[in-house]
Amino acid sequence: MNADTPHPLPPPAQAEADARLLEARLRRMENYLGFRPLAEADAEIILNGGAPTAPATMAPVTADEGLEMEIGEYWLARVGVLALSVGLAFLVAYPFAGLPALASCLIGYVAAAAFFALSRRWRSALPDTSHILFGGALFLLYFATLRLHFFSEHPVVAGPVVGLALLVLVLGAEFYLAARRPSELMSVLVLGLGMVTGLISGSSAFQLGLLVALALTAYGLVRLRGWPWFSLVATGLPYFMHLDWLLSHPLLGHGLHGAAAAQGNLFALAAYSVPLAAMGFRPGAAEDHVALRIGRALIISGSAMLIGLINVRLFSATLPPLTETLAATGFLLMAYVYWRHHQSIFATSIYACAGYLMLSAAIFRYFPAPDFYSWLAWQSLLVAVTAVWFRSKIIIVANVFIYGGIYLVYLVQGPAAGPVNLSFAVVALLTARVLNWQKERLSLQTEFMRNLYLGAASIIIPYGLYHTVPSGWVSTAWLVAAGLYFVASYLLKSGKYRWMGIGTILATILYVFVVDLARLEPAYRIMSFLVLGVVLLGISIAYARQRRKNRGKTGG
Repeated sequence: MNADTPHPLPPPAQAEADARLLEARLRRMENYLGFRPLAEADAEIILNGGAPTAPATMAPVTADEGLEMEIGEYWLARVGVLALSVGLAFLVAYPFAGLPALASCLIGYVAAAAFFALSRRWRSALPDTSHILFGGALFLLYFATLRLHFFSEHPVVAGPVVGLALLVLVLGAEFYLAARRPSELMSVLVLGLGMVTGLISGSSAFQLGLLVALALTAYGLVRLRGWPWFSLVATGLPYFMHLDWLLSHPLLGHGLHGAAAAQGNLFALAAYSVPLAAMGFRPGAAEDHVALRIGRALIISGSAMLIGLINVRLFSATLPPLTETLAATGFLLMAYVYWRHHQSIFATSIYACAGYLMLSAAIFRYFPAPDFYSWLAWQSLLVAVTAVWFRSKIIIVANVFIYGGIYLVYLVQGPAAGPVNLSFAVVALLTARVLNWQKERLSLQTEFMRNLYLGAASIIIPYGLYHTVPSGWVSTAWLVAAGLYFVASYLLKSGKYRWMGIGTILATILYVFVVDLARLEPAYRIMSFLVLGVVLLGISIAYARQRRKNRGKTGG
């Protein structure tokens, strides 16, 4: 027999082994099903056909008990740590008679150290309480350092520069601790403390520079840890604090007055907007929720536009629109970067629209009325070209409404001017051609947008000619426009222009019989009817020949 072959057990030993294996299998089944082990009395009852007495079971946890445990374990701890932190902060701030200011600060540092120690000790056993204690420690450490100079009758540190330097060091250490833990909520807390530091500093240069530093830090944390919701909060806070500075610190109760001088705040705006916008195309940004990407783009574009326009109103209302032009360039550059990284078509569209809005503001301020309407119309064509480049239907739709809105405002407020109307008409025709030329690039499944521009041109051109040419030549000018439509239809192989020509001819017929017949002198009246008759007859003959040609091709 091979040495590797197991020796068979004797029959009694084999039976005992089989019994133990069967017992193990039954125990495993009982454990899986949740049955308790049977006692000897239970076995006797079952064999006699009875049912064993059910053991006492633990009562299920009700919804009320679950809520009670949630409140008792988590929310009471949170409120308790908050109350302790606030109480200790008041203790640090309270001016005890005969007690030096350093002693109060030391109380804060000792309390912060105790919170750190408890947080570390309970990190595994009580993670939620540990997290709250960690936040309280960060707050107490910052507040104790703040009291070394600020809000103290007898400050420990005499110079504000040293006091601010110590606060910046503490903020840097707390950012490091929050990132190492890691804790998204605590990072938001430290970021808020950083904003408070700039607010109480009393120095414009320090506050604006700190905004740039905090934006860079926020970008580093988001790049390191992800933290998409932290990125949304970190995007909004710098702009909010910048607005507070620009409006003379209403958060400190100073009222809405406006800063006395620019202090280079636009350079700070550009400097901290870059890292905030870069959060949207960092590695892994494509995994962010689309609402976050849209929210960041809206916050950055809307806030930067508001701050820029307030700067124009306060400091450069009589100067050339350099601020608006630079802002428009910056927004369009951000749109290009987002498009190149393919992170979010929504963000690309939002930045592009913001850029063109700022460019519209620059045009409005630089050119006198009504000339700026022509430039705004040509800008609309540039927007359409950009939309084709970025493959953005959003920009196309927005441009339609902007184009229509500008023209309606011109009709209501501006005096009728031939060059302005001609600009709107040419822009409408060119935009329609661009959309038709690149419709595959935009994946447009409908001609609706193009038809809107063509329809606008078919109305604007007669309206512009009516206000440009002498009254006796209006109908003739309209017929010339209709003829050009037919020529365009032949050259471009598009039936839409023929319909535009037919619509213009019908409008001319109505105009001749209603207006020319009653208002013009006999010579102009005769000319209008003769020209109209010749043109209509010629067009009719052309259609008749085309129909015979089509029938000949089809054998009809």
